[in-house]
Amino acid sequence: MLRFVIALPLALVITTIAIALAQASGQRLFPVGAEMEAAVASFIRQDAAGGQAIIDAQPTVPLGAYLSVIAAWCIGAIVGAWTAARIAGRSALVFGVTIGLLVTLAATAQMATIPHPAWMWPLGIVFPLFCGALTGALTGRAPRRTA
Repeated sequence: MLRFVIALPLALVITTIAIALAQASGQRLFPVGAEMEAAVASFIRQDAAGGQAIIDAQPTVPLGAYLSVIAAWCIGAIVGAWTAARIAGRSALVFGVTIGLLVTLAATAQMATIPHPAWMWPLGIVFPLFCGALTGALTGRAPRRTA
């Protein structure tokens, strides 16, 4: 019972770490450029023109930078769903869908707060949920070792 209770909180911590590491790797592989960095800094300072500056800088950002963000969300959902399912030892699909849904909600909140290209919305909503659910389903079918 204890494993079932701690599975979700621990998996969320692991999910967050996995997303942060994947996004950091993506930023190193696909730097967004000085214009976008300045726009984001302006947005963080809550300047009135910060949101518009991000929108104006979007064409300068490489496609790989956007795709690496979506990949980071998917990696987080996969790692978190697998972690929760393995810790709990049962209900893998439920944990996979739950982690995928939470990552999707976080991605949606980020896209709603910080302007993102319109094409990222459907990918950011569907892919993390799908990845979490699929990982949960596959983890639930994996043979378990008995100790």
